[in-house]
Amino acid sequence: MDCLGLSYQGKFYVLSDQVGLPEQKTSDVFDPSERTWYTVDDVWPFSRAMHFAVQVMTDDLVYTVVDWGESCIKSRDTEKGEWRHVGSVPPVNLPDHPRPLETFGYGFAALRKQLYVLGGRVLRWEESGVGRFDIVKLSSVRFCDPLVRPLNWRETRPMCVPAFGSILGCATMEEKTAS
Repeated sequence: MDCLGLSYQGKFYVLSDQVGLPEQKTSDVFDPSERTWYTVDDVWPFSRAMHFAVQVMTDDLVYTVVDWGESCIKSRDTEKGEWRHVGSVPPVNLPDHPRPLETFGYGFAALRKQLYVLGGRVLRWEESGVGRFDIVKLSSVRFCDPLVRPLNWRETRPMCVPAFGSILGCATMEEKTAS
């Protein structure tokens, strides 16, 4: 069993790879202030059968990207306990390809009030019609403010080198200066 962890409202959540499947309807939570573990009902709108990533912004806004044919970004309304559609990760336009391409295997991160999509890969199909394709590794970094709709994705400085495989997890850290 594989797990995914996230920090949310001062607690640490552990989601198993069975989340969203009938056998697993709970998640484990550690409360460091009480030094206790407990179980909560599963509230996540996805299964590990999908590519997904979760990020928390300003300790109370939870965003997930679920890739099941399209890369949908969802946000959790904590008061109603419901997930709502925020937008999608846009396709990539390669200079030598006639149509936009869906990205996969990218990293997903939150920093300050922005969501970031890092790297990934696309399948570039040959136009000859013989069913051949190349896997193109991306070094692009795109970001948006998820509170502004529709999402307005912009590019920033790319990664130093493209990732050589899928980006399995991303985290952000920010140093605070001593006062």
